[in-house]
Amino acid sequence: MPNLPQLRVVPLERIRPHEEVDPLRVDRLATRIEAEGSQLNPVVCTEDPSGNLVLLDGATRTAALKNLDLSYGIVQVVEPESVILETWHHVVRQAPLDEVLSEIDSLPELRLGKDEGPPRICTPDGVVQTVHGGEGASLFGTLSSLVGSYVGRWKLNRVIDPDLENVAWRYPDWSAVIEFPALTTEDVMKAAIDDDPVPAGMTRFVVPERALRINAELSLLRRPGSELEKQELLDRLLEERARAGRIRRYDEAVVILDD
Repeated sequence: MPNLPQLRVVPLERIRPHEEVDPLRVDRLATRIEAEGSQLNPVVCTEDPSGNLVLLDGATRTAALKNLDLSYGIVQVVEPESVILETWHHVVRQAPLDEVLSEIDSLPELRLGKDEGPPRICTPDGVVQTVHGGEGASLFGTLSSLVGSYVGRWKLNRVIDPDLENVAWRYPDWSAVIEFPALTTEDVMKAAIDDDPVPAGMTRFVVPERALRINAELSLLRRPGSELEKQELLDRLLEERARAGRIRRYDEAVVILDD
């Protein structure tokens, strides 16, 4: 069988998420997975020193599988040094600026101050303010409060580049850009281990040799048997696909023109 990414069937309880999830997105995905009858893509994890699986990508998918009362899921295990971590920044759109600022400033655990770097809010009038947390608050606790002040209230898009000219070109109706601090993979692993999650929609992992479209039937995950027996079934499935020429590796970069 060709050299493939490391794919494992594991108990979902072993997976430690590093970020929060949107319950509405979880419910929608759970409905779709149940209708399709398969786990389309593996979630991506790395192992911490104690052997726990820290979830890097696929928090919504993992929560959706749990919502379907599944005890097992399929993960791609990667080495932490092999992935690249990027940060999503948030563009709040179609919102009255005074309401956005008022909503943030009304939270007792947050305070707006002069620009001292991210996390900060940039507005069309050229004002840039850093968002500070309360005394003793963790960085991720502060970020969660900040994101919670606008998520679900106004239209939101995510960008890798928070440059205001680029934002204004892509989103003429922008009201504010929330710029987050850059994180490291070590930060994310610590967030998972300490149960101090990063807000949803902030981290983006670039995974070389990313495994996609495994299309594993839920019956494989639901059937009685041990973890080892389920792993043997998965390995057999992949071997059959390899022999049939159904596994392909693409080395070139891909540009999606209508995602």
